[in-house]
Amino acid sequence: MKGFTLIELIISIALTVIIASAVYFSMNSALESWTYCNDQLSLQKVLAESMDRVISGTVKYYGLKDSLEIVTAGRARMEFIPPWVDDTHAATSNRNFIYTLNRKIKPGSAVPIGEIKLSEVNRWRLVPVQLVPMENNESLQVKLGLSVPDGSELRFVYHPDWKEEPDVVRRVYWEKSTKQIMFDSGDQVENISKNPFGVEILSVNFNYYATNNQLVSDQEWVDEGDLQVITGVQVEIEARLGQYVQKLVRFVNLRNAPMRTGYLTLRKGMRIPIPDSKTIKALSLTNFSGVKNNDVLQLEALPRSGTAWRLTVEFERHGSSKPTIKKINVEYPPQTTVYTEHPNVSTDLGVNLLLLGQDGLYDYDDDEDVNDVVMLEGDVVLYVNEMSIEGAGLFVRP
Repeated sequence: MKGFTLIELIISIALTVIIASAVYFSMNSALESWTYCNDQLSLQKVLAESMDRVISGTVKYYGLKDSLEIVTAGRARMEFIPPWVDDTHAATSNRNFIYTLNRKIKPGSAVPIGEIKLSEVNRWRLVPVQLVPMENNESLQVKLGLSVPDGSELRFVYHPDWKEEPDVVRRVYWEKSTKQIMFDSGDQVENISKNPFGVEILSVNFNYYATNNQLVSDQEWVDEGDLQVITGVQVEIEARLGQYVQKLVRFVNLRNAPMRTGYLTLRKGMRIPIPDSKTIKALSLTNFSGVKNNDVLQLEALPRSGTAWRLTVEFERHGSSKPTIKKINVEYPPQTTVYTEHPNVSTDLGVNLLLLGQDGLYDYDDDEDVNDVVMLEGDVVLYVNEMSIEGAGLFVRP
């Protein structure tokens, strides 16, 4: 019986090793490619889902894009106020159609949006609403503008007062110790980047922009006086899985931002960029609230160069009567009074800063066919110097 020679055995072993090596390296390459693709897809999935939760929120809470007000703006942390939805009411046979809100509305903010869902129709419809002033300011009531069927669901959407109701503040931030993104909804803290793949969030950066796409601040925290000018946020999230790192960047327009809607709730110390006298189309004070006798609201428009324009509004209120606008005074420049009037009208009428007096010489805008005394050109910033009333709104349009 003839066997293999030593040379034949060596050759067969060599061929086997070569073939096995080729198979191993091919499978190893395929396995590495599969691992790479799987890790990249896992990274992309976690990044996309985390970004979507930061920007758009979930079925349980609002995200950044629906923010009504930014409370604090940091590089890796942001606190904001989303719309508050009071859905604790049902229509009753109450003849006054008056309902008490379960959270206080922010002084000076817009009237709540009222919605009704009829029992036979499974969708919400708008209903007219007006505020009912109360003497103690501890709660707030709204009144429906029309009769609705008993048993219908009601809800009211509005800007809550976070200083009185701190649980309405929402916080999104990066937690360094766990390398995850956290969302604080007021009653619980949720890890919104939690995943089964072992993906870690290396960093989260928020960059804040104004309407002209100019970076609001390059500091760790945005100054409180600049929060109102933020209209957009660039969100950067960097994540790692094993040896692979990916970054996702998105820009979100804050559709309810004060400078985007043109309506701002005022507070003492605010500074607000506004159009100059030649380009402005609307500038008015409205939604005065918490007015006491002899309260004062003073605004000062300061151009980059030229003369400042100062407006002072004085209020009057006796007992439980409705407050009135007692006096309007214009100084141009400050300390030099050029116009005064005593309208003695309800605060419900507000003050149009583009229509002061019959000739319009001393109001803010540039009137056609009028040789205006007041003229502010270029970059203008409006400062809230004094404000003893509880709240007021400013409507501005270029």
